[in-house]
Amino acid sequence: MNEEEFNDEVPQEGLPIPEIFKNSDTKGYITHCIQCDYELLKGDRSYMIEKVFKRYPNLDSTQVLFEYGMCSVCYEKMKDSLSAESMQNLSNYMMNNMDFSAMQQRIEENPEDPEKWMSHCMIHGTPKEEMTEYQVAASFKGDRLMTNFMPPYMIGGMALEELNGLLSKETKEDMDGFIDQHFGIPPELRKDFILI
Repeated sequence: MNEEEFNDEVPQEGLPIPEIFKNSDTKGYITHCIQCDYELLKGDRSYMIEKVFKRYPNLDSTQVLFEYGMCSVCYEKMKDSLSAESMQNLSNYMMNNMDFSAMQQRIEENPEDPEKWMSHCMIHGTPKEEMTEYQVAASFKGDRLMTNFMPPYMIGGMALEELNGLLSKETKEDMDGFIDQHFGIPPELRKDFILI
């Protein structure tokens, strides 16, 4: 067996990037880190993608308010810049409120379809169809969705309000600055969104 044949038999780690995590305008991959412009698809750094959605049920329409990819180096710097109080509050909230068993059940029922894993808010269990605001996030490496650390997840508007209430004034100002710098979203549209 030559080397090429052997490499073809090695299974790729992770899953293909789901459509929900692709660029909403181009329908292609999100290719660069929003902070340092690092080329995310090179595959030598992990990265995360976060997208924020707003549904307009009367118009039967869902709009992406913002989306971005961030390499692991910039993500760690951003996390380190959050106040210790905010980090502790967020960590406690997630550990005490995440419904891991419901998420695990959705994964087991649809092992090859990560979009179905995000059909409900991972905190309150609200179905996506019943929410007007929600965020999704996941980890990636190269052109693969990584599930070994944290599966892709969705958090609905009610949980986002609760999380926002746990942030220090300093952290809220930092997050507002990030959103202003990159997206220019009016304050009334981003009042409860946080970077997760």
